[in-house]
Amino acid sequence: MTKDVFPGYYDPVAGGVVLAGENYEQGAVRELEEELGIRDTPLTWLFDFYFADAHTRVWGGTFSCVYEGPLVLQTEEVESVTLMTPEEVLRRAVTAPFTPDGVYVVRRYLEERATTGRNEDA
Repeated sequence: MTKDVFPGYYDPVAGGVVLAGENYEQGAVRELEEELGIRDTPLTWLFDFYFADAHTRVWGGTFSCVYEGPLVLQTEEVESVTLMTPEEVLRRAVTAPFTPDGVYVVRRYLEERATTGRNEDA
């Protein structure tokens, strides 16, 4: 509830701002560890993207990983975690507040998966 952008919204993806000198993958590794406690887990690059609406502009890179360990949430940014499939995220986003850039990434992930035949876990 204390975030600057979209406080109280569900965010279906982990992410954040890439720091000076970082590339997208380095930022993703850092954000996964900061927000969810996920570390030492290989990432698979999926796609780069640009998203813009009336409130945000995001240039980003999307990665996936498979992780089965415990989550350690960053209390300043993550209040709780609810596991959902990408399809469930899109269904719930119709009536619940989800970050628009996160929903865009989920939609794009599903489109990429459908057109390329890639079937990474989200």
